[in-house]
Amino acid sequence: MPKTKLALTIPAALLFITQSVFAETHVVTAIGMKFEPMVVKIAPGDTVRWENMPTHNVETIEGLVPEGTEKIMSPMGENYQHTFDKEGIYVYICTPHIGSGMGGAVIVGEPTNLDDIKASDASGGLGRVVRKAIQEAEAM
Repeated sequence: MPKTKLALTIPAALLFITQSVFAETHVVTAIGMKFEPMVVKIAPGDTVRWENMPTHNVETIEGLVPEGTEKIMSPMGENYQHTFDKEGIYVYICTPHIGSGMGGAVIVGEPTNLDDIKASDASGGLGRVVRKAIQEAEAM
């Protein structure tokens, strides 16, 4: 391998290893009909693990996540984890219990899609989750 390619490859590999070493796992627990904490702030590369999920799931809502991210749809009744790499706000719900306001948000790095979240017309239980996500993002 030429020296220039090697010189470029080593720093990239070290950056990846460093990010992996310092990545954290944050736990969100389903308690009754709510997620605790409701909003979690993490760094890109961190993982969120949802626990105590016997009758719950995690589903992100189109338009309430950073543009270009894949939908999260966890299996019903199973603990679940997801690693977040792209900055922004991710609003999620428990599909069968959103009527009771069961949802939450993950803010990854900077809330790059805050204006999109503010422009949403969410109401009911989802509206409560969106308002809390906006409040937390604006406090950063």
